[in-house]
Amino acid sequence: MTPSGPGRARLLRAAAAGLLLVAAGACTAVTSASTATPTPTAADAAATTTSVVQVATTGSDATGDGSAARPYRTVQRAVDRAPEGSRVVVAAGTYPGFAVTRDGLTVAAAAGAKVLIRGTGHDIVAFDGVVGGGLERLDIAGSAQRYGSAVKVDGSRGVRVVDSSVHDGLTFGITVVRSSGVLLQGNDVFGHAAGIEERFASDLVIRGNRIHHNLKRVDSGRGFEGINFYKSTGTVTVEGNRLWDNLTHFEVYGASNLVIRDNVTSNGQVMETGTTSRLPCAHNVFVRNVAFRGTRPSSGMILRCASDNLIAHNTFDGFDTFALDVVDGTKGVAYGGSVERLRILNNVITGGRAFSIDSTLPDSVVIDFNLVHNVGSTARYGRYLAYVAGHGNTQSLAEMASWTGQQRHGLFADPRYVSRGTRDYRLSQGSPAIDRGMRGLEPYLGAAPDLGRYETR
Repeated sequence: MTPSGPGRARLLRAAAAGLLLVAAGACTAVTSASTATPTPTAADAAATTTSVVQVATTGSDATGDGSAARPYRTVQRAVDRAPEGSRVVVAAGTYPGFAVTRDGLTVAAAAGAKVLIRGTGHDIVAFDGVVGGGLERLDIAGSAQRYGSAVKVDGSRGVRVVDSSVHDGLTFGITVVRSSGVLLQGNDVFGHAAGIEERFASDLVIRGNRIHHNLKRVDSGRGFEGINFYKSTGTVTVEGNRLWDNLTHFEVYGASNLVIRDNVTSNGQVMETGTTSRLPCAHNVFVRNVAFRGTRPSSGMILRCASDNLIAHNTFDGFDTFALDVVDGTKGVAYGGSVERLRILNNVITGGRAFSIDSTLPDSVVIDFNLVHNVGSTARYGRYLAYVAGHGNTQSLAEMASWTGQQRHGLFADPRYVSRGTRDYRLSQGSPAIDRGMRGLEPYLGAAPDLGRYETR
């Protein structure tokens, strides 16, 4: 029998103590500018209606005016003096952290410049109560203070953090708190206890980031996380990200209306859900993702708070213990919540035990139309297809269906990936997963949807 609830995840997290942080090569190198004053980018030049304020290590906060001839010395002076809506262009060099409290100020590295932001405060860069503005192409080292952030966006709207390296903090990389319309895109986030944490956010988009090696522990309940979603109710979209070497990639704590799609995860538990104070984890969507074990022990998704969630059209490969662990969290499970109307459909699950059903589930839960295949698995419990509480392990989908009423349209077959060895999980022609899915979930080609992440043309 497999342990359920937080114990399994805590065992994984305890293993982090023995991991080495190997981030070499993770941060893309940027060539430093050779000039002391900034060279505006094309975006700077095109912004004819936007004031451009310049910062350089050769500048002066006492005598500078933000012009190319007389730049400021610090970003803080620039954001304090620049007109609202200005673009602050920073020359190569190392600068202290700063706080933005006025609307529409964007701080960007000059073309080709490596701009390092280093500080000793609780939050190294902060946007507090502003509308618009953001960060572009900066290298920001994290805070050494407990619960501090490298970048914090608090009570703000429309802030953009793009194409930046945010790394090596004691606790948080990027934190978004009670803010809306924020975009986090194209960033490299690593070396924290939590790469990204959002709290009570809405209309947040996390897109195209690299989130990895976040393996620090801040307290008994937090740490080792790629992205932490905390008690949010507004839409949060997470798409096109690559996450690896976090103990848990997605941590969902009393958060609802998440859309997590088209991401790739490896070397870490895919997701853990939980709650307290009866906060639901409702109407979350996890679709079109690829998740594979990687080179160290990893498990899939723990779903103990997942009402009205949809887990569909994903590919899971090689996980230890389970790909999908489902338990009715209302039955005395620590951190548990409702899983009413949870749907797990049209997935491909290979190379390990597909399901761990750790309690009797509500009649409204649907697990069906999933292809599973575990022949040759070397994963822990990989010789079984499913575990069902009160029955035990089984190697038979038919037996699982007789025990649970689930997977009646499920399929046991080799999905015939293009190349499992190179992580190419597209389906080859003739795959039994083609045209075998339940209709009505995602757009498809052919007679019916294909199972798994990829739709075959």
